[in-house]
Amino acid sequence: MQNDAFSQRLEAYANWKTEVLDTLQAFQKWLDEHEMDEGETDLRIYETMDALRQDRLNLAFVAEFSRGKTELINAIFFAGYGCRLLPSDAGRTTMCPSELFYDHRADSAYLRLLPIETRREDRSIADYKNAPEHWVTLPLNTDSPEQMSDTFREVIRTKTVKLETARELGLYDESQDSRFQKTGEYPEQVEIPMWRHALISFPHPLLKQGLVILDTPGLNALGNEPELTVSMLPSAQAVLFVLAADTGVTRSDLEMWEHHVHPLGSQHNKHLVVALNKIDTLWDDLKDDASVGQTIDTQRRKAAELLHVDEEQVFPLSALKGLAGKIRDDEELLARSRLPELEGFLSNRGAAQQAQRAARSHPARDRRAAERDARHPQRPAGPDPQGIGEPGFAARQEY
Repeated sequence: MQNDAFSQRLEAYANWKTEVLDTLQAFQKWLDEHEMDEGETDLRIYETMDALRQDRLNLAFVAEFSRGKTELINAIFFAGYGCRLLPSDAGRTTMCPSELFYDHRADSAYLRLLPIETRREDRSIADYKNAPEHWVTLPLNTDSPEQMSDTFREVIRTKTVKLETARELGLYDESQDSRFQKTGEYPEQVEIPMWRHALISFPHPLLKQGLVILDTPGLNALGNEPELTVSMLPSAQAVLFVLAADTGVTRSDLEMWEHHVHPLGSQHNKHLVVALNKIDTLWDDLKDDASVGQTIDTQRRKAAELLHVDEEQVFPLSALKGLAGKIRDDEELLARSRLPELEGFLSNRGAAQQAQRAARSHPARDRRAAERDARHPQRPAGPDPQGIGEPGFAARQEY
């Protein structure tokens, strides 16, 4: 796997969490040995440790259909497998939200799929996550990228159902049906996703370090699954919004940005990044590099103006060429794809730093505050546990 700056920062963050957990355990032992433990302090230490163990860096990818979002995930995180791990073929698109993570409790890697029929029940996806009997589980052979790639294609499967069934599942809206708008005739059959949600667990190094990737479908899916906009996207430390250079900012792009993405930046203090993908469609063998660069810069400036963000937040790139450059070990193609510019931002100023800030915002108190609460007034101070006051554990927020 490519050991880039992003993975190095995630690894450093994971190591820091381990050190803090070890120090808290040593501190708890010291309190016990000196008979200074109290129920309230024990609870706070336990909750702090549990929060650190459960802490994840959630990075959400959001885009309208056919913007190359899944290809970008492949290029940034999974090029080391030497193939297109997640399905992103032309004409095929993500049909259901997918979460990629590492399940420490599972014995092996898996793809877990929630049938679309569960939309009939008044239960959230979060609720279904605690009911594995409702999911279809497929094993993943981590020694075979080809097998994993084939299995992941299940995520984009669709099926055809009667109009009444699609309506019952909340998956047909005549206002979004171009054929109905033209003819006024309802279809007899409707193509719908096979699955409502996908959970993908496998031991990728970044996922083992606490990275969780949320791959969302297009605008219609965000509207059909309110849980995506109410809880899943707001829980992400960073959101990467993907556009396509060959189409620019379309009306549906702008609607998705204004209603589902941009509000996250102000309401939830998220880091929002825009990827202007598919710049390879602007490459022209009859133009020199400077002319092509000017065309790309113009697209970047227009996208920033329409989205009301700084140009520095918009990264022109080609996920397709970036992935090919990594797999073929073609440094020239990789540089021309401009993918490393986005990766550098994510590692130096973006999601990795968001993870560290999120960790510092946990309701944990430092060693001196915890010891002060634990110690009875008449008792002398005990020795300082080592390490709690290390940089990175400076948060002093109360529970």
